[in-house]
Amino acid sequence: MPISRRTLLSTVSGAAIGAALPVRAASARDDGDDESLGRLTPRPATTGDGDVRSLNGTWEFALSTIIDDRRAEWREAEVPGQWGYGESAIPEGPEEWYPPEGQLGWYRREFEAPESDRERLFLRFDAVYSEAWVYLNGAEIGHHVGGYTPFEIDVTDHVKEGTNVLSVGVAQASASDDMAWQNVTGGITRDVTLVSVPEIHIADYDVRTHLQGSSATVDVETRIENASGADGDATLELALSDPNGETVATTERSLSSRAGGSCEPSTTLEVADPHTWNPEEPRLYTLELELHAGESTERVTQRVGIREIEVAGNELRLNGEPVTLRGVNWEEIHLPEHGHAVPSELTRDDARRLKEANVNYVRTAHHPTSEAFLDACDELGLVVEVEAPHTFVGRDRGDPYPEVVVSQTVEMVERDKNRTSVCLWSIANESEWYDAFETAGRLTEAIDPTRPTIFNYDNYDSDDPWHDVYDVRSQHYPAFRTDSTVEEYVDLDDPILFDEYAHTYCYNGRELVTDPGLRDQWGIPFEQIWERCRAGDSVAGGAIWAGGDHLERWRGYLWGLLDRHRRPRPEYWHVKKIYSPVRVVETEWFGNGNVLRLTIENRHEFVDLADRSIEFEGARNSGKRPIEAAPGERVTVTVPVAENRLELRVTHPHGHTIEQAVFTVDSPGCESYPAPTGTALEIDEESVWTTEGPPMSIDRNTGLVEVRPADGQGTPVVVGGPELVLTPTESEASQGEGAIDHRLDGRTVTDVRLVEDGTVVAIDVEYAVATGTFVLRPLNGGIEVEYEFTLEEALDAREVGVALPLADDLTTLSWRREGQWSTYPDDHIGRAEGTAVAFPEGTRPDHEEIRLGSDRPWKDDATSHGSNDFRGTKRNVYTAALVNDHGAGVHLRSGGDHHVRAQVRSESVDLLALERSLSGTNPFGWMNRQPVLAEEPTIEADEIVRGSVTFEISGASSV
Repeated sequence: MPISRRTLLSTVSGAAIGAALPVRAASARDDGDDESLGRLTPRPATTGDGDVRSLNGTWEFALSTIIDDRRAEWREAEVPGQWGYGESAIPEGPEEWYPPEGQLGWYRREFEAPESDRERLFLRFDAVYSEAWVYLNGAEIGHHVGGYTPFEIDVTDHVKEGTNVLSVGVAQASASDDMAWQNVTGGITRDVTLVSVPEIHIADYDVRTHLQGSSATVDVETRIENASGADGDATLELALSDPNGETVATTERSLSSRAGGSCEPSTTLEVADPHTWNPEEPRLYTLELELHAGESTERVTQRVGIREIEVAGNELRLNGEPVTLRGVNWEEIHLPEHGHAVPSELTRDDARRLKEANVNYVRTAHHPTSEAFLDACDELGLVVEVEAPHTFVGRDRGDPYPEVVVSQTVEMVERDKNRTSVCLWSIANESEWYDAFETAGRLTEAIDPTRPTIFNYDNYDSDDPWHDVYDVRSQHYPAFRTDSTVEEYVDLDDPILFDEYAHTYCYNGRELVTDPGLRDQWGIPFEQIWERCRAGDSVAGGAIWAGGDHLERWRGYLWGLLDRHRRPRPEYWHVKKIYSPVRVVETEWFGNGNVLRLTIENRHEFVDLADRSIEFEGARNSGKRPIEAAPGERVTVTVPVAENRLELRVTHPHGHTIEQAVFTVDSPGCESYPAPTGTALEIDEESVWTTEGPPMSIDRNTGLVEVRPADGQGTPVVVGGPELVLTPTESEASQGEGAIDHRLDGRTVTDVRLVEDGTVVAIDVEYAVATGTFVLRPLNGGIEVEYEFTLEEALDAREVGVALPLADDLTTLSWRREGQWSTYPDDHIGRAEGTAVAFPEGTRPDHEEIRLGSDRPWKDDATSHGSNDFRGTKRNVYTAALVNDHGAGVHLRSGGDHHVRAQVRSESVDLLALERSLSGTNPFGWMNRQPVLAEEPTIEADEIVRGSVTFEISGASSV
């Protein structure tokens, strides 16, 4: 039998709990125990008695040690808000993160008291970070600890007629902050409202839905409080309307309430053939509660999704169906301007962006989000795991404050217990086990037995003590940890969530500065990891780290699928593709390329493909085509094609594209390669030069190579090298202060000689770590470069290949390659065909580090080495070209087994042709992507690296 809320609260110090509550005398609902902890008075609808008045807007603000400090510099500040953002002075380090010791942020404003004397008045704060002292007309009326959870104070007996002065002292540092992520400067970060209700009013309600075959029940437990001085009768009416606005169930109860007392009627509404809520069909009913007492009528409305979430064996089930949740971790923050005080319209847009990436599950890392975000999740269909603000407890944050753990957990659950999208409770992140977390877990179950709970420990062990308290298991980064794989967790006795997995690149900052193309390459290991998760019987899903960028007291982290300006990074598209609930798994062309047979898999878990718009462009009868396939099933479709190209588009009822793919008959491979000239080269003591093909000369002392276009006109396009590329992996974590040089130290040319009957030149080179030879073979219209080097010592190399130094005006890169996907957005750096310029804004920046822009696509952010698009690796190219404004330059030809990137240097522009381009590293050593793809970065001493690449040389285009 579940332990009662009263019993559990008694296990925590009563005095301690009281410290986290409003001042006791301020509460009209104080019934002598802590049963009212966290409960919030429902906001009345505008159609009845009662009112909700916003106190948001411009307040006065000052940092001071005392209230109403006349010597303080008072200024205007917006509420919601947090200090440090209004003046765009975001702290740069730990020493600047907190105000001077002893100082509070003081907020104050005036408001007019309501005219009615027959109402109760509650002051509600949706969040104050992270400890608040509330004063009204100079008297302290409430105190609260907790930066992300709401609290309210009954101010009925403290408000005076006319003008009232409300003051709030805010401490950034507190017991709550000590256990939090410490990613918020202080402030009143969410809405402040004044709620007035009749004296006999709806004080609380719980809504729980249950499915029973082809019907459902909506159970409503209501708490009615009588704050008047007399006994009274009341009538409670409940009405439930379906998503179309039709009333489907009603009920009525007659009640009696004693003066100063309460009653808790329970009612059940029965619904035949319910429209259930799920992420694919987020259908919402409207519940209206109407309380008639004397001359007053109070109305409260609540949106309700009829659904059940449960653990059954080793499955997490929604409405009886096992689910594999496609998730992301989302921190509600807007770094450029608002911090954690994100306006409702922006946070709703964020939820929409996640939904459009085919995400159906959000973990609110590492604290509860605003109600506006959850409103959007209800409407859009996003399953939410709400997480209490306890992180790294017992590790970086020290021991917990039990009373604050309990109060913050209860406040979180009480606020969101009636939310349809909220399907799991997470009580802590990557924290050690304490009795307080057991109490919080059992208390959560006592308040809300309808939702599973999870204790987000990062390393699963079957003997973990919290398994007796929490329902769902946890493991973080199963595929990236040393000696850990997804397969270890696919057949547990309980469901497991990888609610941090597939971390985007972040800690290898110098690698990302060097090669932004790693963000495109991330899609390759992520696809493999997700497919392994989908195949696991006990895997309930995963949440990518992370949805957006982050700022905390120590540093910022550029790890978001969306950057701080909400621009999609390359990973966003990969998530959309890999999480797509509609996948083409097989294709076969027939005839002369005029018929295509596709096998389409419906990865939805609730809807048939017939419920999605499917359109073919390029078919003989183009247009929408109804295709039926039940959830989890495959269907084969034969489509007559008009011109050897077919485009598939699947559209969500909300209007966004779920899946898009293009199919063509012809291979995109390279069609031809230039042939060797076969003509002997000229040589003397100083140099070697060609007599046919593009004019090429090699200095025999320095090995410097110059190549001009075939007509011999103009300046050289090749101006040095070639250079062996052995780009080392990043060994220490960084924020990307500078690029990693692909060129090796200690280059010494020992000989330049002719080989192969004098038709080819060999350049013998010694580096500090390798010795070997470049072979340059003149071609009709180009050159072939071969290399073979022996390593003198072991080296961890992410890249292996050759770099050709080119003229510094060759700053336009174009390519055609084999992409991971057949379609990409036009501004995605991984698109199969494209053109990138080194400096889209026309000038070369003077910095190597990453600087994010807000008024341009992410691909156009640039360092001194070029834009993200220009310097990011293009994998598996067939052709690539680096040219100047007149078309003169170098063209690479390949069979799809080379990878290309470019880098602007002070003396040249290097074009890198790579045989090896591995995943990025994680300098902390525990989160390695390379084993996922069986990549081995270490090249041993005496090991040989070799390769070859073909270049064509072009002259300026004729005018």
